[in-house]
Amino acid sequence: EEYIQRSQVVLFFLSQGYFRSKNCLREVRSSLEMNKPIVLVQEADPTKGGGTMEELREDCPETLQRSIFEMDRPHAVWMRAEEFQRVSLKIIAEALLLCTPAYMKKVSLPLCIADEPRIASFDFSKRVTVRVSLANPGAEDLANELAKSFARLTVSTAEAADDAT
Repeated sequence: EEYIQRSQVVLFFLSQGYFRSKNCLREVRSSLEMNKPIVLVQEADPTKGGGTMEELREDCPETLQRSIFEMDRPHAVWMRAEEFQRVSLKIIAEALLLCTPAYMKKVSLPLCIADEPRIASFDFSKRVTVRVSLANPGAEDLANELAKSFARLTVSTAEAADDAT
């Protein structure tokens, strides 16, 4: 497959029936044989053939499942609602660029869409404390990540607040 050979990265747009297509399977096999970076884009809309990753994996020939779904490949969900579609496009563009030689040593890129609000322009009008329970795995990490972006947000654990929730 000459066009796969000339490609730096290959995008698989996964929908119901993708893996039943002879041409799609040729593309998949060629990409894997040539060790091409692969970005998976999952159709979200069931009326357009969308499904969960589990459903799409079940459609895939068993001999290819591990190579496609268990290799920590970049993955984006294709959303069709306009505002979400713009986010999907940004995620896809970043995933594709991060697979190219110029960007492959990076973990993220500061991409933005014209007129997109920037996180730096958002903040709370007054101090806000988020209380998290240490019994909720990952909650404190998420809250601390938010606190890095919002100057007026602080994090307190329920235990520190002597709260039983």
